[in-house]
Amino acid sequence: MSARCRRRWLPAPVAVRVTVAIVVVAFGCAGAVMAHHSTGYYSKEQKDFVRLQGKVVRWEFRSPHSQIYLETQGSDGKVVVWRFESTPAAWLLREGFTQDSLAVGDQVTIEGFPIPGQPFAWLAKVTKADGTRLMPQRSSATPDWWQP
Repeated sequence: MSARCRRRWLPAPVAVRVTVAIVVVAFGCAGAVMAHHSTGYYSKEQKDFVRLQGKVVRWEFRSPHSQIYLETQGSDGKVVVWRFESTPAAWLLREGFTQDSLAVGDQVTIEGFPIPGQPFAWLAKVTKADGTRLMPQRSSATPDWWQP
């Protein structure tokens, strides 16, 4: 075998450093991806569960997460806008949601599992003024005790 065929692309110490750097970056990115999909920050305690009535001020039927923004009155009487996060639009379609399921101005009751102390929650159920119920499929953010 000629010397030319035995030549490596990179000297051994450099190749090891490059390989280690690639592995570190890959694991670092994997952690960020897993953190994004975690639902551990939503409370699964019954004492934190929210059921709020109000007006839809924004409806984002999209991926990776659909969002409903609900204007309601806080315990201090001031207007508060809550954000309810849910599964992607494609998943919601399977449960009967469409882009037209909600409109700005709709009066609804929304139930969800909040991040304690913040007006931000995982969506459990929407009940429209006419009694229509919309429920996303259960997810890791849905506590075992909750039954719609």
